[in-house]
Amino acid sequence: MFTRAEALAASIVAFLATAIVSSYLGDAIGFALHPLPIFAISCAASIAFGIQGTARGGPFDLLALTTIVIAVLTWLLWLAWPHLLPIGGGTDLTHHLLLIDYIDRTRRLVHDPALRPYLGEMADYTPGAHLLAVLAGSWMRSDGLHALYTVVAVAVGLKVGMVFLVASRCLTRPDAPQPLHHGGHGGHGGLDEDFSSVSPVSSVVERQSTQLPFALAAVLLLFLPRFFLLGSFTHDSFVAQVVSELFAVTMWWAIVCWDERPAAPALAMIGLAGAAAFLTWPVWLGPVIITLAVVVMLRGTRSISARAQDLAIALLPIACVAAVHAAGRPAAAGIAGTTGFALRPSTATVGWALPALGLAGAAIAAGDRRARTVPIVLGATALQAAVLFVVARVNHADTPYLALKMFYLAIYPLAIGGAYAIGSASRATGVSRGSLLGWAVVVILLIALGRSLVTTPRPSPPITDSLLAAGRWARGHVSPACVDYLVTADDSAYWLHLAVLGNARTTVRSLDSDTFEPHKALVRWILPGGLPYAIADDFDTLPRDIRTNVDVLARFGSAAVVKRRGRASCTP
Repeated sequence: MFTRAEALAASIVAFLATAIVSSYLGDAIGFALHPLPIFAISCAASIAFGIQGTARGGPFDLLALTTIVIAVLTWLLWLAWPHLLPIGGGTDLTHHLLLIDYIDRTRRLVHDPALRPYLGEMADYTPGAHLLAVLAGSWMRSDGLHALYTVVAVAVGLKVGMVFLVASRCLTRPDAPQPLHHGGHGGHGGLDEDFSSVSPVSSVVERQSTQLPFALAAVLLLFLPRFFLLGSFTHDSFVAQVVSELFAVTMWWAIVCWDERPAAPALAMIGLAGAAAFLTWPVWLGPVIITLAVVVMLRGTRSISARAQDLAIALLPIACVAAVHAAGRPAAAGIAGTTGFALRPSTATVGWALPALGLAGAAIAAGDRRARTVPIVLGATALQAAVLFVVARVNHADTPYLALKMFYLAIYPLAIGGAYAIGSASRATGVSRGSLLGWAVVVILLIALGRSLVTTPRPSPPITDSLLAAGRWARGHVSPACVDYLVTADDSAYWLHLAVLGNARTTVRSLDSDTFEPHKALVRWILPGGLPYAIADDFDTLPRDIRTNVDVLARFGSAAVVKRRGRASCTP
């Protein structure tokens, strides 16, 4: 069913997806979060998908997949080294960490309405990424805060690897040696040809060697819109969205596998990854489910009843977890009409190469039996963006938030479509010459992207271990409502105020942006009569007027908890 490379990737994704689904359903029936049993269940699912690698694949795809995943993961871990704490900013980071902290402390999901003043919309939020972070923290003998970035980095590395696997199947040359047609499904050739049999080793190796440069080109094209692929979590902290993209792309890969040969493992992966995608960030499910429905409808070699049964098997797990989550959370769907920040696609943020190549390749791929899911996914994504735009306008949202978010998903079919366009142009020059041109494109993209990635400066994270230690000390020794923040970034102050000190999001101070503005905090501490306590991220760099008029209550590296001398005021 799967090649060795595909079985390896599927087994890892199955482990992550099963951990999310099993822990969520366990909580739904009243069980607390128990990391060891969940680990065992997830390992069993991983093995079940891992042994599906029965197709005798050549060595190229497996080597390429492992190199891609390890390279991306290594670079992302280097960005956050040595503490491996989240490096993004924005209010989203704090809100996600609020839910992670709650799950970490209670080993349960949110069921008490009284917690809404503290958690806000996170009380109804799909908790897949948060559960995964808490579980990973327990398995690593740490906590969810320290495991979150690593979990996201692993998800991104695997996601890029899955794009390679999708491209490998979609970009196989129509004139390359193919498996023999299997008549057992009633096929009649043409667009509904069924590639069921396993090709000889020599044919597989030849096939891989011809499509490999173009599949690698798809991976490299994916990095052109860096603000969407990487900035979504290294800058904007769209944690749940990023993790859910892994499961959405995995569903796409499984659909392509099913389209080549309808079989139970592909349906099982669609259902499992779909359930995990829903529980993590369900917005991505629309385009992928539309793609599944269209592909099933186009699969004319199977009877209507067989296709309906396959569609039901794939969608049943998603429907089940959706029903469980919707119960008691009627306000959860309200996010569709809300406003918020999302990067707008433009030539400045995306460039022109990816959209031009991607759209051209998608148009060409529409006539290719193996690559037809590329234009389907792209079209379904555009359709959902249009619907979400209308919903936002009807709800008078300032920004069509979720409609703009759909471009974060669109980069994946655009990247594979772009590689398809490059492959089509290269093959027009001849087989051997086309492969050389394909490798030339890979080298050019690798040099251009490698130069920009290597020179990327490591960001200054808003969260540090010293600030965390200072905040935890303050929470246990002084009134959290009476603490100010002498920090460099407003994101640090916001995180300390809510996630570490535990202040409610609905208080006057929490709703006042001046509370977290660094310059205004310094002014408050130069003037008399302010709050009695403060947390400083770097005590030695504070203005002299502040340093000489406070007492240091506790010191944690560069961070410190200080107390104002003289008159102070606070109404907890």
